[in-house]
Amino acid sequence: MGDKDTVSTSANLNSELNSKVAESEKSWEKKLIDESPKAFKAFCLFRAMGYKRSIKACMEMHGIEPKKYGSWARYARLYHWNERAAEYDAYIAKETERELLAERVERKRRQMEMLNGFDELVGKRLKTLDPEKLDADGAMDLLERSAKLDSFITGADKENSKPVQGELAITFADSFKDL
Repeated sequence: MGDKDTVSTSANLNSELNSKVAESEKSWEKKLIDESPKAFKAFCLFRAMGYKRSIKACMEMHGIEPKKYGSWARYARLYHWNERAAEYDAYIAKETERELLAERVERKRRQMEMLNGFDELVGKRLKTLDPEKLDADGAMDLLERSAKLDSFITGADKENSKPVQGELAITFADSFKDL
């Protein structure tokens, strides 16, 4: 009784493992059960063509004789080439999107590191500035750069890219006359 339980448990584990492997494989990754190696190779060539794939174009690209078109068309129908290729395309699109998102996140992280370093440098430099030696142009330049940096960091520069009509311009020239 103990031996039978062990054998059946082992068989169940093998069955479950095979089932999980089969589920993890995609229809476009593997040869279907009744698909010949020749038909699967033809499908792989077809799949690799991309979004504008066709049997005729694939055969021409790979130098396959036109008289084999009928066999390829039959393979395509029997083994669902269009559906499998569409699943492959969707997978590739999803993976590409995932990679692009990861790149954007990494780029943003590097930008934030640079901005933090720049912020530290500016903070040190501001502490060494002598306000008595700062003229009106220098003060306005610092104010303008500070506002641009703030807009860039917060993303406000992208939200309000169009100039506002009738925008009020404020000048501080009179305040800095005697500096």
